[in-house]
Amino acid sequence: MNLTPSQWAALLPLLYPVVGACLVAIMSLDKDQATTKWIRAAMYGTALLAVGATFWYLTDLWTTGSQPAFYQLHMDRLAQFTGIFVVVAAALTILQGWDHFHQEGWVKGETLALLLFSVSGMILFASTTHFVALFLGLELFSIPLYALVGTVRARSESAEGGMKYFLTGAVASSCFLMGGVLIYGLSGTLDLAIAAPVLAAKGLGTDPLVLVGAALLLLGFLFKVSAVPFHQWTPDAYEASPHPIAGFMSVATKGVAFIALLRIFPVAFRELGVVGVKMQAVLAVLAVATLVLGNLTALVQTNVKRMLAYSSISHAGYLMLGFVAGTPAAFNGVLFYLVIYLAMNMGAFGLLTAFGLVGEKTTFDDLRGLGWKRPAMGVSAAIIMLSLAGIPPMGGFYGKYMIFRELVATGHVGMAILGVLASLVSAYYYLRFLVALFLQSPGVEAERLASDRPAVHAPLAGASVLVCAAIVMAGGFLQAFLADGFARRALVEGLGLLR
Repeated sequence: MNLTPSQWAALLPLLYPVVGACLVAIMSLDKDQATTKWIRAAMYGTALLAVGATFWYLTDLWTTGSQPAFYQLHMDRLAQFTGIFVVVAAALTILQGWDHFHQEGWVKGETLALLLFSVSGMILFASTTHFVALFLGLELFSIPLYALVGTVRARSESAEGGMKYFLTGAVASSCFLMGGVLIYGLSGTLDLAIAAPVLAAKGLGTDPLVLVGAALLLLGFLFKVSAVPFHQWTPDAYEASPHPIAGFMSVATKGVAFIALLRIFPVAFRELGVVGVKMQAVLAVLAVATLVLGNLTALVQTNVKRMLAYSSISHAGYLMLGFVAGTPAAFNGVLFYLVIYLAMNMGAFGLLTAFGLVGEKTTFDDLRGLGWKRPAMGVSAAIIMLSLAGIPPMGGFYGKYMIFRELVATGHVGMAILGVLASLVSAYYYLRFLVALFLQSPGVEAERLASDRPAVHAPLAGASVLVCAAIVMAGGFLQAFLADGFARRALVEGLGLLR
């Protein structure tokens, strides 16, 4: 089959990471101890080159205004936005991974290969509304993540966390598949974007099977964003994962799931009438439950990674509130908040690596006094944690504000108030992180152990944290530029919203 230049242009963002993954896998076959350091550097360099090439190519498409397509794969503005979002998260993961895996003594090439395959699947998942392509993308990015959770096989909890994630993910994927099959059987089309109008035209908008199919599809999306009650895997998987992988999962998986949901469900809500209203109501209830459970459970955690896991659950609730509002401006707020959330969570997990807290040394007690020993990291931690709590003028505040404003405008005042109260509650456990860094002294035993160990050097992880803090600050002071120049353009030219 001869592909046209436009078709190649749509495929290249998926091919760059795949080619990089294959090259890394081949490099990892080298077992010569004399060349180990060079091979490691080459693998990480190749992985960075693959995501860098994808980033360069997507930004070139963005600046030229080109929106190529390959059958059901649409590399439109929204897909380009998603691709840039994912490869930035992947680049930060690779940088942090170099330091983290060397600290943990587990540097394996398959980790990078799996990460790159997952990147390709995420871009595919958010670039189509065709059910078969969606499911292919879902599995392509999910299966590598199951393995990445348990990649450090020397740790006993890694296998347990990976297995829990795999089993629950398999159930969610099965539900997603069954929902798509039901919708296809009733509508006769595999394109989920046009299935709702077809069902409405056939007079099947009130068919109970349509509601079941839509609910099963929604379950698949909600599992990926860690929404209640499909959140149980999240704290165990994050705790078992290496820090950079946990950060990547928390932002990239959540981001592509919400963006794919954005492509499909606003249309379905409008066209399916009664079913759409019911789905909107279910989403509202689950958003409230996600906010409440995520924040209250995070309050009692003693492990920082588990706290960040429950924190990510609560942030899924904030993003779901944007879908409850359902206005184009609310969706604009969702995309803006995703960008800031990328920087906040990648920075938060990167801080653990930068401070040298690997393995089981991730409790609040392990953080004591580290803010004064590493001032640059301490200031970055303050910026990131205050933004996660939604305190102005950080970017996290404006992301929440854009969503809450639309909730009020659409009459969901109670939900907006609940969102504000949830942000106030979250301030406790985010400030607890800073209290440990700056206001608590390490114990005598911790000081003795620290004096016996060599000083931790994590320059790449530290640099990535500084970049994340800079993005968070830019979101606070340049929010109009980011929201209008990127998020708004993705909606206008990708989905035709906000015209």
